[in-house]
Amino acid sequence: QGMKYLNEHIAKKDSECLNQSDDNPLANALADNDSLLISDCDEQLIVTLSFTQPVKIHSLLLTAPDDGRAPKNLKLFVNHSATVDFDDAEKLPAVQEIALTPEDVAGEGQPVALRFVKFQKVTSLTMFIVDNQGDEELTAVSRIQVIGDTREATNMKEFKRVAGKVGERD
Repeated sequence: QGMKYLNEHIAKKDSECLNQSDDNPLANALADNDSLLISDCDEQLIVTLSFTQPVKIHSLLLTAPDDGRAPKNLKLFVNHSATVDFDDAEKLPAVQEIALTPEDVAGEGQPVALRFVKFQKVTSLTMFIVDNQGDEELTAVSRIQVIGDTREATNMKEFKRVAGKVGERD
C-alpha cells in the first residue's frame, strides 16, 4: 500500500556512520553503484540515517558482498537526538533486533519487514551492525535502502484561509 524507497528523503549531510573506513564511507552504501561501505577497526558499524521529514518505515533492504563480510545481527533505534555510540548501542534497548540471513543480503537482497507500528514517526534511524555473516574482521555493505512512506506533513505556508478575515472569529 503505497510503500516506496525513502532514500531520496535521507538528509545525507545529517547522516553519519561510526567506524567507517575513510576510503569506503556511508555515502557508498547510499549510492546506486558498486562502491562499498566498509568498517574500519573491527566488524561493528553504527549507521544513523536522518530524514528530511518524518517517515513511516516498513522494511529495510541491505545488500552486501557474498564473502562473509555481510551484516548479520542488527539493533535498530529511532529518533535519538544525540549520536548513539558503541557503548549506547550495547546498552540501550533496541526498538527491534534483526538477524539477517545470507539470502537476505545476497544479490539484489530481500526486504526485511520491521514492526511497522514501532517505526511510524521516524526522523532518524540508527542501525547498529553488531557482527557479520562469516565472523570476518571487517563488515561490508553494498547498499542500504529504506522502504516505507512519508507522513505528508502539513505545510502551514500552503494553508489557505477558507472563510472570514485574519483574526476574525465566529
